Amino acid sequence: MKTILITILFILGFHQGQAQFLEKLADKAVDAASRTVEDRVSRESSEKTDEVLDEVFEGNKDKKSKKKKGKSSGSEDAQNAGNSNAQGKGKGSAQSAKDFVPGNKIIATEDFKQDAIGDFPVNWYTNSSGEVVTFSGENTRWLKMANAGVFSPMHVKRLPENFTFEFDLYSNEDFSYYSTFLNLVFTQINSRTDYGKWGPFKRGAEGIILGLHPQDAGSSKQKGQVAFEIYSANQKIADNHKSQDVYNNSNNFAKVQIWRQKNRLRMYVNGEKVWDLPQAFQDVSYNGLLFYIDGDGKTDNYYIANLRLAEAGGDTRHKLIETGEFSTNEILFDSGKSSLKSGSQSVLDELGVALKENSSVNVLIIGHTDSDGSEDANQKLSEERAKSVKNYLESKFGISSSRLITSGKGESSPVASNNSEDGKKQNRRVEFKKL
Repeated sequence: MKTILITILFILGFHQGQAQFLEKLADKAVDAASRTVEDRVSRESSEKTDEVLDEVFEGNKDKKSKKKKGKSSGSEDAQNAGNSNAQGKGKGSAQSAKDFVPGNKIIATEDFKQDAIGDFPVNWYTNSSGEVVTFSGENTRWLKMANAGVFSPMHVKRLPENFTFEFDLYSNEDFSYYSTFLNLVFTQINSRTDYGKWGPFKRGAEGIILGLHPQDAGSSKQKGQVAFEIYSANQKIADNHKSQDVYNNSNNFAKVQIWRQKNRLRMYVNGEKVWDLPQAFQDVSYNGLLFYIDGDGKTDNYYIANLRLAEAGGDTRHKLIETGEFSTNEILFDSGKSSLKSGSQSVLDELGVALKENSSVNVLIIGHTDSDGSEDANQKLSEERAKSVKNYLESKFGISSSRLITSGKGESSPVASNNSEDGKKQNRRVEFKKL
């Protein structure tokens, strides 16, 4: 049979330089590959046969260069998962979104380091089962969600109007299309029983469900799925579902990033923006997040790690791009100098992304100071600080110099009294105006 397979493949156009690869492939799956080729030749292949043949002709070129995850370490169940199900791709293809600006005021993090391998994490709620596991050759700890139910970090007790939420996601290779979505919910929690209102065939009164799945319909391993549902006053008010190619059975590790800016929700997966929903969050107090799955976890599993929830700034894109002006005292300088301090990056990065996305927008950058020091010195300092902001946007985001005009007003345009430290802080600001 092995000889037949290699002979047919040579007839189909494979050259001598590929002989070793074909021989190894034949050794690995002689019977399956032989049936596949024979079926393809006779034009009577089934969908499964097409999938196998597609892997022979196309998929294995990519697989050869992909690093596999090692065995997981935990309970006997987790070790079995590492042997059979957790043989996924390496992390090299996961990436953060270029236009995502993480919040810098951390609310909660989770790396499961306080938990014993094989135990369910002590700071989490569940009505199901799961355990903390690791993979050989790695120090990262993952929560493996084993059976249908809800999984929620109890130390998350508030979700500000502006926040970012990030986590790493991994699923075993060859995840079935019929297996569960991983569902992330932002919701309103009034009591412990509210956690149980979300899950398989359950929906609470107020919440947003974001769903991810690594396998779309059909045999392609390059397509996964993403979905959302929005609920308010016990009614589903919006939903959608679509294919995506950034998290799938060929790339089954993902960096997931969520950005809330009041009503708006942006969702990024491996650097790709998959949802941008301007009216996702309703006018209620969201204070809880949870994950839930529908499946039994016997063959397919999701793993999550490195969770980070942080308070973010307001939507500077809206303020500048849509209203035409934006003023902030979050851009910090050394006293009496024009050099930027490290805490300034967050707001500047948001502005840089906004300008990069809106290439037709030109901006006037105006520096302001408090009244300490001489009037002439403050005028010069305000101009130099505006130039520092311009230089940052040019060097980090490649914004053309011709799009950025600088000016300084020194101490001449205060917005608060200079008789108090709080007033001086408000006056030390940078103003942006769309031209």
